[in-house]
Amino acid sequence: MNLDIILVGLVVGIANFISRFGPFYFIQKYQQQNQRRGAIWLKIALGSIGISAISSMLVVATLPPLIETPDKSLAMLAGFLVLIGLYFRFRKIVPATLTAAIVYGLVYTYIPV
Repeated sequence: MNLDIILVGLVVGIANFISRFGPFYFIQKYQQQNQRRGAIWLKIALGSIGISAISSMLVVATLPPLIETPDKSLAMLAGFLVLIGLYFRFRKIVPATLTAAIVYGLVYTYIPV
């Protein structure tokens, strides 16, 4: 794997974590007088790590195919849109992922761009 791709994944992961964790941390710091349950920001930080890791893996997984075959970015976009649309519509990740993979494969194979 290329070092540039690893660095992009790390930067995306760190930026995503800071953008999710930072606001909650500062809100919690400024509202300490209303706090009753302890360090809520720690729970938020641990919850943000998973989302950041998934976003970083997504960037690292999609960047090499886009660099190698930029003409097939339409297939990747179609797959992502189907995945997002079906997941938010039905809240079930497995059927959404499988359908998105099928759409990606069909667009990648049959639509010449």
